Amino acid sequence: MLIVVLLFVGTGLWAGENLLPNGNFDAGKDGAEKWEKTDNLTSFWVTEKGRGRALKLDSRVDRKQALAWKEQLKNDPGAKAPVAVIPENKLLSIGAYEGATLDSDLIDVEPGQTYTLSVDVKGKYGIIVWIKGFMMHPRRKHLTDSYQTRLVPEGSEKNKWKTFSIDFNPTKRMPKTSKMKVRIFVYWPVCIAYFDNVRIEKK
Repeated sequence: MLIVVLLFVGTGLWAGENLLPNGNFDAGKDGAEKWEKTDNLTSFWVTEKGRGRALKLDSRVDRKQALAWKEQLKNDPGAKAPVAVIPENKLLSIGAYEGATLDSDLIDVEPGQTYTLSVDVKGKYGIIVWIKGFMMHPRRKHLTDSYQTRLVPEGSEKNKWKTFSIDFNPTKRMPKTSKMKVRIFVYWPVCIAYFDNVRIEKK
């Protein structure tokens, strides 16, 4: 029985209900539903045999190019991405500053509930998977930051998928937190990293 459990963990298969829609990224024709669109310069959807769709983030791209491309996409969402410029001086990369990111849609937070975040990662260095929590501002009546925690996949490997997890409780210290999302983030040292099977489960 112990061997079976370890095999499930290693392939990202968990028994509980995933509260995060489309955590395996496979739903959606041109991209993953319930997730931000990729920019095809620092973020990409890729397909891997035996796994399906996965997220690729590249923090090596020249910062000026990445920021200019982000602004261009606001005015022309259908534009074709340029060929990435990878500077020899890594301090000029997007990973030295803003990083390469992709966010999930918001989901509800249950008061008092402890959750488990898990994710499959392939890559090394500068990788964080954030939980970002939000509460309704009492006067302005819009969502504002109220909570965050992070999963740092220590021991991740460049060419091998591994599963990592953390437990968290958004309302333990910030009881008015009502929404949360996942932010996948690659920064410094710069690298290419891959992600799949993002899960949030009740503990």
